[in-house]
Amino acid sequence: MKIELQLKRLHDSFEQALAAQDWDALAQLDGKLQRAIPTIRQQRLTVAEKQQLQRLNGFYSTMIAEGEREKARTQQQIQQQACNQEGMHAYLQHQE
Repeated sequence: MKIELQLKRLHDSFEQALAAQDWDALAQLDGKLQRAIPTIRQQRLTVAEKQQLQRLNGFYSTMIAEGEREKARTQQQIQQQACNQEGMHAYLQHQE
């Protein structure tokens, strides 16, 4: 029961952090999960614990996909900023 509750709390925390787009919290939670995996692997899990682990695994895939979308948005913003900066330089040179 203890592992099941810990996995549920971890899943809920992941959900809340992703909803808030709190990437720092997601990174911390990911570290916590990575540290817990060896211990979980050593346990004989109940059906309920396995279900929680599968639920967490499914959400983890969702979280990774959202992180990739955020990465693409950030890269697009950086590229747009670079283009704007080039345009501004050209404009200023033309004004001189």
